[in-house]
Amino acid sequence: MITLHHLSQSRSFRIVWLLEELKNEYGIDYQLVSHQRNQHSLAPDELQQIHPMGKAPILIDDVLPSGEQTLAESAVIIEYLLKFYDKNQLFMPKDDINSWRDYHFWLHFAEGSLMPPLVMKLILSKAVTKSPFFARPIVKQVKAEAEKMLLNANITKALSLLETHLTNRSYLVDERLTGADIMLYFSVLGAKKSQPAFHYPNINRWLALCESRSAFHQAVMVGGQAL
Repeated sequence: MITLHHLSQSRSFRIVWLLEELKNEYGIDYQLVSHQRNQHSLAPDELQQIHPMGKAPILIDDVLPSGEQTLAESAVIIEYLLKFYDKNQLFMPKDDINSWRDYHFWLHFAEGSLMPPLVMKLILSKAVTKSPFFARPIVKQVKAEAEKMLLNANITKALSLLETHLTNRSYLVDERLTGADIMLYFSVLGAKKSQPAFHYPNINRWLALCESRSAFHQAVMVGGQAL
């Protein structure tokens, strides 16, 4: 039995979605354990009892040896599930160097290039709202300068690269949904929600295509919205 520990509105939505895709294709069953954020909007302490990092997603697979059944980190879990449960390699890249390169680039682009500036913007926004009233103007100015000097430019660069890549493409690799799409979707959705205007037609088309899949709708039903 596969058990997924899932945190509401978090990166672990990716794994719920992938498991639903595998369930549709192969009949793979899994148990979903949902956790709610605490009063500070953070993961609850109970997750630390499952994995020392205390962050979702956490996957437990009983077929693994005792003491080695717990996996963490989204990319690791995605690659594990596809290697051992995607028997027909439906969500893997084709066996050629170009597909392999593109697949792994976009798989790691999500957390390596796009998420860091997005997370920093979120942290700075929370710092503004949580700071004392007398210090708030200073923190707000620091936030504005950081976004102007570094964060916004890096986000725009990353999204522009993705927008160009998706020209005349339905999905990221090989014209089919792969683990790279599932991994990147959450990060791009976060970027879209952080911007008042999101003028990336190719990315918007790709997002809509991902969201149109039956497994995506099933993931929302059982795990809630991604963000």
